[in-house]
Amino acid sequence: MLAKDTIIIEDRLEELMAYLPEQVLGSDSFKPVFKVGDEDDLFAFFKKSESNSNYPLVWLQMPYLEEHINRRKVEVSLTLVLAVQTNVNMLNSERMELVFKPKLYPLLDNIIDIFRVGNTITHDGNFSITKFTNYSNENNTDESEFTDVWDAIKLIINVVINDDCLRVIKL
Repeated sequence: MLAKDTIIIEDRLEELMAYLPEQVLGSDSFKPVFKVGDEDDLFAFFKKSESNSNYPLVWLQMPYLEEHINRRKVEVSLTLVLAVQTNVNMLNSERMELVFKPKLYPLLDNIIDIFRVGNTITHDGNFSITKFTNYSNENNTDESEFTDVWDAIKLIINVVINDDCLRVIKL
């Protein structure tokens, strides 16, 4: 059993992600949704909710390895999927102008900024991304499962999370 003062990665990230600003696109604004889990959790989440209120999505993929340095710090390599619903008929050039540049890149920048200025998390400034266009669960043959199609960025970043009290973040 973990001690009561053990750092819980999911809780610390949820605190940080609450500071992600709304994204404004034309007359619409969207507050990013942060969720955690494996693929089964992802399907369950979408089954329980209205699809159009789930985006932009920041999904922390599980499993991941936590290296507890001591009771005050945890090193972890995070995989975050940043996703928005997409139109399957768009060309990649259209996706870049209509989805990646106005939606996904600003969300990515905001997450990196939160990791840069948040006092409960540190990283060395390095990260990797993979872009996915027109992404869906191709093996899905059950129509009751996940049917949304995404444009997405997968962010992989190594961080150290501490047990400090989170100060207000201003981006």
